[in-house]
Amino acid sequence: MSLQPDFAEQLAALLTQCVAEACLLEEALEREGASLARRDLDGLHDAIAQKRQHVATLEQASQAQNALLRSHGYETNAHGMETCLRDWDQEGQLRSVWERLAEVMQNCRRLNQINGGVVESSRHRVEQAIQILRGGESPVDVYGPHGRSVSNGHSRSIAQA
Repeated sequence: MSLQPDFAEQLAALLTQCVAEACLLEEALEREGASLARRDLDGLHDAIAQKRQHVATLEQASQAQNALLRSHGYETNAHGMETCLRDWDQEGQLRSVWERLAEVMQNCRRLNQINGGVVESSRHRVEQAIQILRGGESPVDVYGPHGRSVSNGHSRSIAQA
């Protein structure tokens, strides 16, 4: 009898660790969003520090998961995981943990996008306020040939256009 846990047990432990860490990341992102809404800088700094810690831990666990998959001949992508689950998870226990991880990570992406949008919107308002305080005109955004917004840095009257 081997003292090392078998492949399925190792994978289950890693996936469970990832789910727990992803849930903590999700909570940190929720705190970050709440701090942004309240304009609570101390809370925001704490949430960002926690977010970084959870992302680093998730990255380490993901690397260990990838190494485990590779060591058993599986690709380190969604197809590889699907093949692995088909081969090793006849009872569906690993699949439920994998699906929970995917669900939590999707929500983390959504929360991160929302928080990023709030930060970008606030940054834009601050830039406009600084421009006004400096006495300059607000830059005008125009669209370039590829349909993307391009700031030309100055505005022109319609007679000059």
